[in-house]
Amino acid sequence: MVKNINPDKCKTKNKIQKTNRHILKFTAVVTLFSICTSLCIPATNILKAADTSKTGTSSDKTSISRPATGSSISGFDDLEESQSVELSLNYSDRKIIYGSCQYLDDFEAFDASAVTIDPGKAEWRSSDESVATVKYGTVFIQGTGKTVISVIYEGNIASCNLEVIQPEVSIDKEELKNRLVGDKCTDWYSCTADVKVSVKSGNKNVVKVKDDGSLKVLALGKSLITVKAENGNTASYTMNIKKRHIYVNDDETLNLDKYIKHIKNYKDAVWTVSDPESLQVSEEGDIKPLKCGKTSINTSLNGKKYKINIRVTNYELMKGIAMEALKDTLRYPASLSVNNIFHDGRSITIDYSSMNKYGGYDRDKFIMKINMTGEYSCETVSIYN
Repeated sequence: MVKNINPDKCKTKNKIQKTNRHILKFTAVVTLFSICTSLCIPATNILKAADTSKTGTSSDKTSISRPATGSSISGFDDLEESQSVELSLNYSDRKIIYGSCQYLDDFEAFDASAVTIDPGKAEWRSSDESVATVKYGTVFIQGTGKTVISVIYEGNIASCNLEVIQPEVSIDKEELKNRLVGDKCTDWYSCTADVKVSVKSGNKNVVKVKDDGSLKVLALGKSLITVKAENGNTASYTMNIKKRHIYVNDDETLNLDKYIKHIKNYKDAVWTVSDPESLQVSEEGDIKPLKCGKTSINTSLNGKKYKINIRVTNYELMKGIAMEALKDTLRYPASLSVNNIFHDGRSITIDYSSMNKYGGYDRDKFIMKINMTGEYSCETVSIYN
């Protein structure tokens, strides 16, 4: 017996079977894609890590240190700057004296962990090679001026401002002009750098150079004064001691020998005093003051006339005038404390301390000088000058 088959039921069964096959295929594809993805992601991370290890930088960010303040680095426009400092030098600013050394080999670069970087593995540059060149961290000095020494390592930059200077000396000619026998010249030259300075006198009988660089006028005449800075320039000036002036305190006696040694047969001179009540001159040339004021002594010798002006001063009188003048210059006169007083006939120097506007104490020197006409001049200088 044969059963009758419904064609509609057959069609429906075939569709269901076909749909199930599609579902199985899709599921297999999704499963295969998931497996591949899980395998590819670690491989990608490994490749990124390898690339980072090779370049030493992150693929997401490049860290560059900021150059030293005020510096300008040419040729670095292609590098971006970030807030993270990954590289540093042991110097940010440096100044040296030209001629004091040929090279600097103490530059060191450090990473963010303060680990020293091999200078041979970094790139070094100088913004001005006429001043200095640099190789493997050693800076070679070429001339004077300013340059920027930079180190570049794995995309990071650090810089140092380097200045090479040459000391220069100059002479205050006004300080050496019109000097008198017995004068001491201080603060008569200046130097642009803290280096050793040598001073020489062409005629030591006229001007003597003391250990501290000051000058002492000994007699009338000329002397070429030369000052030279170590690794620097030289300056000179000719002192012409021609004024015959003498300053003497009223309680001292001095001899004319050192003032007239330049005169031939000076020991045969016979002196007359324009005001005998002011001072006396012995046959041996000793001057004895009698009262304060200005006078002169005269002589004729070797067919020439000679005149020496003399100012007699008084220590107590000058001290009183100087103290009053000093108090007028102070912010707090009541705080004045005198450490010492020096007097040499022509000037009086007060070594003192006084309160400043901050409540502390400053120590200075107040110097008052008198000229031949009896006029006073004052100045305040640091005790350390």
